[in-house]
This record gives sequence, structure tokens and C-alpha cells, in this order.
Amino acid sequence: MLNRILGLETEYGLLIHQDRPEHSPSWFAHRIRDHIFHTQRRGVMDLHHRAHDEPPGNGGFLTNAGRIYIDMGHIEYASPECATLADIVASDRAGDQILQQALHDLDLTDEVSFIKNNIDHETDATFGSHENYLVSRRFPFSRRGLLPLVSFLVTRQIFTGAGRVGAAGDAESWMPVGRLIVPRSGMGERRDRPLVPFQLSQRSDHIVNDFFEWVQHNRAIVNTRDEPLADPNHYRRIHLLLG
Repeated sequence: MLNRILGLETEYGLLIHQDRPEHSPSWFAHRIRDHIFHTQRRGVMDLHHRAHDEPPGNGGFLTNAGRIYIDMGHIEYASPECATLADIVASDRAGDQILQQALHDLDLTDEVSFIKNNIDHETDATFGSHENYLVSRRFPFSRRGLLPLVSFLVTRQIFTGAGRVGAAGDAESWMPVGRLIVPRSGMGERRDRPLVPFQLSQRSDHIVNDFFEWVQHNRAIVNTRDEPLADPNHYRRIHLLLG
């Protein structure tokens, strides 16, 4: 692999083990974040304004150079800058352990669980795991220059897709063909049996563009928002949320 700086970010879902909980997932997320920084002292909280949705105290840097912060009510962990895939995996596992240890210390393991999923089945949001690639400003970040990358990102789902049981569409739009369940629109007659679709890509139902700058609607294969989180004169970031 070429000499690149890479990183992962994960927005964790929070499952509450109660039918009618006293507190919201966001309340638990803030309590866990505060425990990590103020009680465990695993890092330093940001005391300045970082962005319109990151006020002072929203999160901070950890002692492993990663970050934990609140994003749209979720706890998010961003890995430190990594030079190898092995380092990324190690840093990603460290984030899991930091959060799980906080749950244990707060005696919350019987009340809530962190869920590392890639789709919110209630809102169809694509929170979860995202990829980031820091590239030079000389990178051909244009529709023409990115087409080879898009082709790779689409076809890699075949051999690296995490898979998903279920689909965003109505089950009536799917039908079984042998051992597969495929879209009904292009196939023959219906068979009377329960339909449970399986998709190679967890987010294919929610990625509707090839290029777009926002992440909460009209989600794209390549996010074009120019937010390098580094020296903007020399770098830009390739942010991928397609899964």
C-alpha cells in the first residue's frame, strides 16, 4: 500500500435494555463521555469552539491521540492518524475497550450496550463506521478524476461488503430465486413464502448519489465536503460513508 495516513471513525448506537427507560440514549452518551474525561482522565476535553455542532466541552483528545465526542446524540470515536492497517485495527479495538470499560465503571453494563452497526433501522441514517483518507491537494478531486475510485468502491462491495439481513424497501418488492432473494421488479412470478432479503452492502439502500457534500441526506459514494482536519493548503480528506 502507498504511504498514506488513514483513520477510522465510528458512531456507536446505544441500546437501552428497558421498554420505558428513564433516560434517553443521548443522556447516557453524555454521562459516559464525561466519565471518560473527568473521572478516568483518559484525555483532555476541548475548551474551545471547533464547529457549529461542536461547542466547547463536546469532546476531546484521548491519550492514544484518538478523539471521543458527541455527534448527533451519538458517542463517536475517531482513531488517531495511522500509517498501517494493523495500526487502524488496533486503534479501533482500543475505542471499543475504552467505551466498554466506562460502562463497567459506571455499573451500566446491565442497562445499556454499545452497538457497532452501520444503519439506524428507525431513521435510515448511516451512522456507524466511516473511512477517511488524507490526500495531497494535488489529488484530482473532480468528477473525472474520481471516477476510477468510484468504480472500485462500488465493486468492492462484492468481496468486502459486511452484509445485511433485511432492506429499507418493502419486503413485497423482493422475491426468492432459488436460494437467493432478489428485487421483484426484474423477475418472474411471486412465490408465497416469507421474504427476508440479504444484501451484500449494508448501506446500498441509502446511497443515492455518486458525489455530494452532505451526509444526512442525498448521501453519496464520495462525500465532497472540503474538511481536511489538517493544513487546508496542503491536504484534503476523502470521507467515505458508503460502507
